[in-house]
Amino acid sequence: MQFAVIGLGVFGRACAFELQSQGNEVLGIDTDENEVNKVSDVLSHSVIADATDIETLKELNLSQFDGVIVGIGDDLEASLLCTLNLIKLPAKNLWVKAKTDAHHDILNSLGVKNIIHPEQDMGVRIAQAMAYPMMKQYLSLGNEEFLVRIDVPQNIRPISVGKIRIKHPDTSLLLIIRDNKVMQNFNDDTIIQYPDRVVYTGLVNDLKFLSKAFREA
Repeated sequence: MQFAVIGLGVFGRACAFELQSQGNEVLGIDTDENEVNKVSDVLSHSVIADATDIETLKELNLSQFDGVIVGIGDDLEASLLCTLNLIKLPAKNLWVKAKTDAHHDILNSLGVKNIIHPEQDMGVRIAQAMAYPMMKQYLSLGNEEFLVRIDVPQNIRPISVGKIRIKHPDTSLLLIIRDNKVMQNFNDDTIIQYPDRVVYTGLVNDLKFLSKAFREA
């Protein structure tokens, strides 16, 4: 697959390198030669270009890419002009970094569906990790519903799936990872114990209580 990342600061580079590491073809774009040089040995392609110029984006054929990330954060005008140009192309699977709430609101009014708040998201992840250390990974499904992985702590007493379900009926167990193998065939009598990893889905507040139960068991 082909992806383009516009704006090669810390956030843009991280996105570009990860996409490249997954076996994709990645084009990095920035107006700063120094930033482009930082990625030239890693990415499939990298160019010094002004993404606020729609003709430049057309020459780069970005409308044919599988996805485009706009990582320009500090320059609001450049971010919005670039985004408008990509909408006009049109670019497929567009993701845009927002620096402020106002930036977010403008992007939303333009019809951008995928708006990223990296600093805010990282703050949430750190707070979650501090408050609920068993919740190692989580994924937002929208409407306050999350998918979370909980690492069962060493001091927990073995507990059955059914007992957890009775105490936390508004959460759903999707799978158990044991000895690096995924268990999908389980029932209420299945015992959960250290060092199992379990994946649950539910509303965020219900999952917080579930994590607390594992911590206090």
